Amino acid sequence: MYVTFNKDANNSTTQIPLGLVNEGEILTTQIHTLKAGQPLFYEGDKSEFVYQVLEGLLRTTKVMANGRRQVLTFGYPDDIVGLSHDCCYHNDCEAVVPTKILVLKKNACSINNGTDQVLFDRLLKLAACEVSNMQEHFMMLGRKSAIEKIASFLLAIGSRTGHVENGRIAFNLPMKRSDIADFLGLTIETVSRVLTQLRKDGLIDLKNPHEVSILKKNALCELADSDD
Repeated sequence: MYVTFNKDANNSTTQIPLGLVNEGEILTTQIHTLKAGQPLFYEGDKSEFVYQVLEGLLRTTKVMANGRRQVLTFGYPDDIVGLSHDCCYHNDCEAVVPTKILVLKKNACSINNGTDQVLFDRLLKLAACEVSNMQEHFMMLGRKSAIEKIASFLLAIGSRTGHVENGRIAFNLPMKRSDIADFLGLTIETVSRVLTQLRKDGLIDLKNPHEVSILKKNALCELADSDD
């Protein structure tokens, strides 16, 4: 679902890139802020940069010929977006909420593996991670039922951003129901219906459309992995 490097526990400043570049390379980067809904790049744009999310949330999407949209990824803090092998972006990317990003003025297609070996190796690991995550996502789209998809999605977001609060895993769900639907290959109505059912069954709590708590993690895990 995501392309992420682990945060260095000894690094407490967000001004130094996490995992992608070294402190000595900070002069080759810039930090930008995007408003909610502001595009970062479009499909077909020249891919001169790679971006690392520092705060907020990005969404990458692709629109099919018939106008239907597929949400490809959600980029959370520490995630990398914009990786390209041929100096061209192959999807659209925009901010879901106000988002701060780190701009690295290099991409996989413009790196010299002789002079930029360290960065070359890091981007290679990123590409391998992205392939692995895409394979998992394709399996979820093709093999899981609606309730299994949503259970898996909530567990993934809760594991990534949640915190324990009164014995429950609480987290924010900043994206719209339409974003979740287009990410999981479902309709908005199905997403809303399944979330309501999970709440009625006592597995989750919804304070509002964007505040979620997992009440019974084990039961939700069993539902996500169900073969029924």
